[in-house]
Amino acid sequence: MARQRDFRTEYTRRVANAASRGLSRSQARGHARSSEAPIKPRPTASDPRLEDALRELRKSGNRDAAAKSVGIAPERFRRFLAQNVQVQGRGRNLKITDNRPRDMLVYSNGEAREIRLRDFDQASLNSRHLAAVRAYLPSGDASPLIEFEGLSVIDAKGKAHPLETNPNELHRIAAAGDEHFLEIYKLII
Repeated sequence: MARQRDFRTEYTRRVANAASRGLSRSQARGHARSSEAPIKPRPTASDPRLEDALRELRKSGNRDAAAKSVGIAPERFRRFLAQNVQVQGRGRNLKITDNRPRDMLVYSNGEAREIRLRDFDQASLNSRHLAAVRAYLPSGDASPLIEFEGLSVIDAKGKAHPLETNPNELHRIAAAGDEHFLEIYKLII
C-alpha cells in the first residue's frame, strides 16, 4: 500500500532548510524571482536551431527576431545566450563573444590530431595555421609558416600543443592522408 505524504510538513521543512542556507522563500519553492539565482539552474541544451538563431543574431542584431526566424521561443534563446555566449551592445554595435570549446584538427609534434581547444582565440590561431599549411603544401613556399614558429595552441585542459612548422613533417603528415579540412570548427555543446 502506498505511503501517504504530508505535503504541508514537507513544504515547511523545505522552506526551513532554504532559510538556514540563506535562501528566500521563493527560491525554496523552486520559483526564484528574476533578481534571484535559482537553486538548480537548468542548463539550456543546444540544438541546431539555437545555433541557427545565433548565426541570424550575428547578421540582424535583433535577439527576438533571430529566435522567431528559426522557430524557437525568444525566452529560450535568451537563456541559451546567457549560459553560453557573451553578448554586449545593441543592433549594429553588437559584440558576441563565443568562448565555447571546439574540436579541431591540430598539426603538432609530427602528427595530426583532433584536439578540444579552449576557446575562440585558440581555434582562430589554429585555423590560421591550417590555412598556412594548406597554402604551403601545393606551392612549397614555406613563408606562410614562419609566423607560427614557436607558437602553441592550448587545449581545454590547459596543455600547450606546439604548432608544426617543419616542412618535412608537414609533407609526411599530408602524404599519410590525415588531412581533414572539411570540418574546421566543431563546437562542443
